[in-house]
Amino acid sequence: MSDHPDDLIAAARTIATHFALAAPIRDVKPFGEGLINRTYLVMTSGPSYVLQRINGHVFPNPNDILANLHQLNLHHRRQPATALQLPALVATGSGELGYQDRTGALWRMLEHIPGTRTLARLDHPEQAAAVGRALGRFHRLCADLSPAALARILPDFHVTPHYLEHLFLVLAERPELAQAPELRWASAFVRDRQRLAGLLEAGRAEGRLPERVCHGDPKLENVLFDEAGRQAVSLIDLDTVQPGLLHHDIGDCLRSCCNRRGEAGQGPSFDLDLCRGLLAGYAHATEGLLAAHEITLLYEAVRLIPYELGIRFLTDHLEGDRYFRVRRPGENLTKALTQFHLVVDIEDKQTEIKRLIAASFVTGAA
Repeated sequence: MSDHPDDLIAAARTIATHFALAAPIRDVKPFGEGLINRTYLVMTSGPSYVLQRINGHVFPNPNDILANLHQLNLHHRRQPATALQLPALVATGSGELGYQDRTGALWRMLEHIPGTRTLARLDHPEQAAAVGRALGRFHRLCADLSPAALARILPDFHVTPHYLEHLFLVLAERPELAQAPELRWASAFVRDRQRLAGLLEAGRAEGRLPERVCHGDPKLENVLFDEAGRQAVSLIDLDTVQPGLLHHDIGDCLRSCCNRRGEAGQGPSFDLDLCRGLLAGYAHATEGLLAAHEITLLYEAVRLIPYELGIRFLTDHLEGDRYFRVRRPGENLTKALTQFHLVVDIEDKQTEIKRLIAASFVTGAA
């Protein structure tokens, strides 16, 4: 199949005809700015849908993604009415969860949630509280969904020691790669904090941090707001829903929402007002879900996730940008340094962040 945009859209339109849509197709166009799956908006004379070609290089077992999402949809429908909407899978005309094309690629169709949009950034704490409530509602929804019912889409996802070990292996095999001043600083930064990598994994291994069903990627761009940009109504990009630690979701959400400068900005700043709002919204939606000893590790989760992501950006830079798509040479290194500086900012604000955590969960500890 040609990579010309018109040919890709024509192919997507053909794929879309294999799904059981509620009305005839009117138009198909590229949708969103995702870096992994190829995504299209399918407009009909009735509702709209989101068609995606699952990236088989990133997700080697794409049928597991569909199976997990199907289980999540079934669980969601069995619950009492909730303020959180989730996009539902649309089956093919023959009742399959997805459609496999002639190249072997797997496509899936999802309901499009109308009247929603994403936000590039949060402008005030009330929006952060809305994000926290949405993530909390997702965790509350999944609290009685057994992690054993879901496949592990990415087995080592958020296992920080795994990423750390891989980085050290790359540096050991090619020590000349890390001779530039910025790379020497980054390498020393990672080594100085390597104890941080194992803190949550130790809690998991010891049974202090139970595995639950997690979203896996609750960054700001995966939160749908109403058109006014006030209420968070849905979490999307459910490819990484799988067993994990809620701490990873909470830490990643705070990392994404509270960093005022973005992933490639200069001089990152962890916004305490946004942190306060997000934590308050999450704690209110999950009251009693987290035990007291889990709450005490939330600060480490806030610090860990940018450390982990920085390791991943740095490793990808050293390996020639194989995983994260870049627009210019050195972009992954810039992103790694941004995450590491964010860790420093979080550490400088440790006392304030811990105080916000304690205040938010004062009535929510089990």
